[in-house]
Amino acid sequence: MHFRAAPLIVLIAATSACGAGSGPVTTDAPTPFSASSTSTQEGFTTAECPGIVGGKRVILKLDVPKEFEPESIEPSDQTPDGQCTWRTSEERFFSVEIGEKESLADLNDELKEYEDIGGDDEVKDVTYDAPTDTFGDLEGERLSWWSYSDGVPADCVHVQANGIRVFWQNPDDIDQRLDDLDVVLDSIELIRS
Repeated sequence: MHFRAAPLIVLIAATSACGAGSGPVTTDAPTPFSASSTSTQEGFTTAECPGIVGGKRVILKLDVPKEFEPESIEPSDQTPDGQCTWRTSEERFFSVEIGEKESLADLNDELKEYEDIGGDDEVKDVTYDAPTDTFGDLEGERLSWWSYSDGVPADCVHVQANGIRVFWQNPDDIDQRLDDLDVVLDSIELIRS
């Protein structure tokens, strides 16, 4: 199955509104969990993403494909609990966010409003799955779609569980490499510092 996705502009617009979806209950207080896989595969490097949960520091560890460079690795005003992002020179992009409160079902509902509208901001192939395997042997949500926004077609996947959201975005003309995403997901673990 080929997953299609949307660029960040639609993502930001869609995640800023409050939806009325009926997805799984989410939490902004993630609890520590172990990774599904403890060995770093060839072509990947281990990275850390610091965050704050319940006023206490936590570290999200994960393996990142070596061609991705860190763009931001710290809490910010927009993501006070913690968010880290990586990007390649080809504009492949992914991020992890700690303390996400909104269900992906809400974002799914919002994306459906743009499905097959034609032109800029169009999305296609919106696929939502829950409950589904995510990372750290946790069940959660997965949402994928394709979008054409500001002249940039892109494929995206969101995976979320335990208050942690992973976003994977690929320009449409570059192989999505979902096997790389699977390695990243298998490596994610949250520990207290």
